[in-house]
Amino acid sequence: MAHNNQEIELKLPLTREQFDKVSKKLQKIAKFVKFSHQIDNYFTPTYKSFLEARYPYEWLSIRKRDGKVVLNYKHWYPENAKYTTYCDEYDTEVGDVEQLENILEALNFRNLVTVEKKRRVFLYKNSLEIALDEVKELGFFIEVETIKDFGSVERARHEIIKFTKSLALMETRTVPGGYAALLMRQ
Repeated sequence: MAHNNQEIELKLPLTREQFDKVSKKLQKIAKFVKFSHQIDNYFTPTYKSFLEARYPYEWLSIRKRDGKVVLNYKHWYPENAKYTTYCDEYDTEVGDVEQLENILEALNFRNLVTVEKKRRVFLYKNSLEIALDEVKELGFFIEVETIKDFGSVERARHEIIKFTKSLALMETRTVPGGYAALLMRQ
């Protein structure tokens, strides 16, 4: 969930043991919001493939979740960097997914990969959204994202890292390229 069309997040891989421990702790310190099953299909134009960059920084996806379909575009910064700090994010709900897929096909977009996940969402102090993800073929992850304006990307990342450290998670570099890139690297 981007705040003002800007997403600042940290996505970290977890072991099953870490996933269970973090889940128990979140149930005590954060508000459980929802459980959802999500399927995201990632696309690229054939005339300017998003995969041309060593570290892809653009993603276009059709997201199916909670009975809704959303077209989503993300542009990560810094461009061409293994580890990014934030992205511009734009999305809009779509009424007819088949027609949207027909439009993308007519515009020479091709489907790259499908990411399927089970997600548990928590809210921490009305400032951070925490998602615990079980991603098909990839395993377990935590995603911590700002949902309010902290004044700067640096300050927001500081708050995210402070929070993840409070969960005894010391890694501070997000999964390069997210789930889609991780699946394609496998």
